[in-house]
Amino acid sequence: MQKLLGDILVSNGHIRSGDLNRALVYQMRKVAGNDALACADATESFVLDIARKKYNKRDEFYLGRILTELKLLPEMTVQEALEIQKTGEQERPKGKLDALRRISVRMNSSYNLIDLLRQLLVYAAQLVEAESSSLIVHEHEGDSLVILVPTGPGADRVREQTIPRGRGIAGWVYENSRSRISNDAASDPRFYAGIDEASGYTTRQVLCVPLCIKDKKLGAIEAINKTKGKSTVFSIADQFLLEMLSAQAAVAIENTRLTLALAQAEEEINVRASLAARNESGRVATRLCDSFLHQLDESFVPLHGYAEKMNATIRDPGVEKYSSLIDSEMTRLTREAECSLHFFRDEYPLKRRPVDLAELVRELESKTWVDCRLSGIAFQVECHGAASVSADSDILLYALEKLFHNSRHAMPNGGTFCVQIGRTDDGGVAVTVLDTGTGFPPTALDRLFQPFVASSRAHAAGLGLAMTQRIIEAHGGTISAGNREDGPGAWVRITLPL
Repeated sequence: MQKLLGDILVSNGHIRSGDLNRALVYQMRKVAGNDALACADATESFVLDIARKKYNKRDEFYLGRILTELKLLPEMTVQEALEIQKTGEQERPKGKLDALRRISVRMNSSYNLIDLLRQLLVYAAQLVEAESSSLIVHEHEGDSLVILVPTGPGADRVREQTIPRGRGIAGWVYENSRSRISNDAASDPRFYAGIDEASGYTTRQVLCVPLCIKDKKLGAIEAINKTKGKSTVFSIADQFLLEMLSAQAAVAIENTRLTLALAQAEEEINVRASLAARNESGRVATRLCDSFLHQLDESFVPLHGYAEKMNATIRDPGVEKYSSLIDSEMTRLTREAECSLHFFRDEYPLKRRPVDLAELVRELESKTWVDCRLSGIAFQVECHGAASVSADSDILLYALEKLFHNSRHAMPNGGTFCVQIGRTDDGGVAVTVLDTGTGFPPTALDRLFQPFVASSRAHAAGLGLAMTQRIIEAHGGTISAGNREDGPGAWVRITLPL
């Protein structure tokens, strides 16, 4: 049995088992997504989805990539462990009982489900002396059986081949939840020849056992064609061995699903507890903002008067310039406090009027021109057709400014900030903001719009995206965000009704 990357890292002292399990759970949640974990009835979809994504060879699912993303290990250490895995000798079991023991230990010690199931199927073929073996799972969408994890000759040709519901020996085993041995497959009326025709493989003997989790039918495990071992036919002893392995596979699938569901439940509990604490913090913050805004108003009234008096007394272009800057900065601070107060009160009193989004973005470009020049940022606008919405232009512009400042801080060495405006398929308007910065931290992608999720930037309150979301939703729109797949950077997409 080949050593897994995680086992090598733990045995060499590079990582603790708790941190490894955390990375494995994160890996499986990334592959499966939260929807597949919602209920026990989704087990088939859960297995199908993670197997298909695994076979896509997408490197963001690799454990080594995840360990470096989570900053649990440096890339060099991961590469060294991969070399050990590649060149290390595989430990061969000492007999069938030893093989069963090793499989049982491995199945209960990791969440790397598809690799585990593949190893189990390889051992299954060896134990019953078969040419090949396959994991076959029922798919509700097409109401058929899918050959999901095949091993042996021609595995790539039969992967994702389907067996119609009620057809084939595997279909009979699935429907009846009973094992079946057919040592003359061609003469068996239940045999389905469609897989042989598609793959060019000739099936002579079949041993098929059901794959069930408790009382729920999931699919089947099938061994094909006896090798030239001690026997030329599958026996009851072979059936017993394969049934034991099928039980191990079911335990591994259910353990993985339950582990991920538990991790999701724990996160939801933590989120609720955090929200309760934040609600209390929010009430305090609202009172503080209200008090602070009142103080600003009281302070800025005389300051505005001083600025006007200075302009009237000293006729100088420089004084007028700096007086104007002081005035605009006081206005900005007041608006910032007002928007924070609206956020904590969860209310945005909108003064709607027709707003041309292209003009609004040009205003954003004008307001951020100095920042762009000092930071080495290229501001780009792509407008695909006229787009006008009913909105509060000041508040909507404030939301776009928040997005710009997030991008600016993610591009300390300069880059590109691009705003794309276009129509959506349902007749609305989409505003997509793209940058070429460092992107969102992977660990924060599922909670970007939660308040107080701050970056590592000093003095950041973590309210920018949360406030932007409230503003967009107050306008009847939606907002989503993530990291770009076409290169470095992040994207934020806003949709608004026309």
